[in-house]
Amino acid sequence: MQKLRGARQAAALILATLGAGCAGSDEGPGLGPTEMVPGTITGTPDAASMQPVVTDASASGQLPPPGNLGGFDAGMVTPPGTTPERYGSVADASPVLGDAGSDGGAVSTEGGASPSGLTPIVRGDAPTKASASAKGPYKVMSYTSGFPVMSYGGGTIWYPTDAQAPFGAVAVCPGFTAAQSSIANWGAFLASHGIVTLTMDTFTPLDEVDMRAEELMDALASIKSENMRSGGPLYQKIDTMRLGVMGWSMGGGGSWLAANMHPELRTAVTFAGHIVTALNQDVSKITVPTLMFAGSTDNLILGGGMSQLVYDGIPATTPKLVWEVQGAGHNVANDPAGTGGAIGRYGLSWQKVYLEGDMRYYQFLLEMPTTASYFKTTLK
Repeated sequence: MQKLRGARQAAALILATLGAGCAGSDEGPGLGPTEMVPGTITGTPDAASMQPVVTDASASGQLPPPGNLGGFDAGMVTPPGTTPERYGSVADASPVLGDAGSDGGAVSTEGGASPSGLTPIVRGDAPTKASASAKGPYKVMSYTSGFPVMSYGGGTIWYPTDAQAPFGAVAVCPGFTAAQSSIANWGAFLASHGIVTLTMDTFTPLDEVDMRAEELMDALASIKSENMRSGGPLYQKIDTMRLGVMGWSMGGGGSWLAANMHPELRTAVTFAGHIVTALNQDVSKITVPTLMFAGSTDNLILGGGMSQLVYDGIPATTPKLVWEVQGAGHNVANDPAGTGGAIGRYGLSWQKVYLEGDMRYYQFLLEMPTTASYFKTTLK
């Protein structure tokens, strides 16, 4: 394991030195691998327009060969300055931010099965755009020790102190060369809405995409261990059947790979995901509900266009959504307060619907924001 890690880190360092695939920064000339593998991401973008092009993928998850990537496909990717195609969506007004009302921590499990087949966890009053876009009603605490850390580099567990168990839980991974501080705002935000969150550091900042997938699963193992640790703040409070992965850039790529290999996961959420430098780029077996944020001005080497490609590689039967924010870059969704709180609303609603089974949030996922330069979903 250590030899494999060392070889991969050496390869990542060489890539960084050559300027190829540096997904945790805002720069990095060079392109990722172009070898075609069934169900993988590949190809060279249109250099003249500097915009990615997506063509239809087959139901099996096979993505198009490099020869099909070039020029605009008006039905899939919208050139700058034009109106994106709407997929049965409703225009989104800017949310009015405000404090969500407290429910005293009560949990209702009425209402039948959730999309995951588990009994729904429903807390508090019916959500509004304002309440889903702002900090939640629960007080939040965090801790950084007391739980086992395996292949990753440590982390912070964020949890609600005054909400009633059980809790779903997610792990969030940063990008190449980045630390957990880059995505830490998601920890406090999700915990304030009743979702336990572990924001993690990787073993080294240079860990590549495939290793981040393994580290995310080890972070979830740490969360599971907290459910069993007598005397810990989360002892017997976590529903270990409700776990998800999230990540930025290479952490997003790791989330896609983890979802592809672990269908038992309930959710995957990515921020400007990067996958083209991964050894394994297969996304064709993802059945985990997957939400992807992207930025229209993101560097093509860091994450530009990759979320759209991954979207088409994921089976059409999987709940999935991709939102490219007009004018946003590689840091498009690192903070849930971004885009007037809409980033947080979509990320929270995805977790509420598919992690907790609270269908009251489903309405927010059907709206295409006015800030979208590209928006596509299988949700109806």
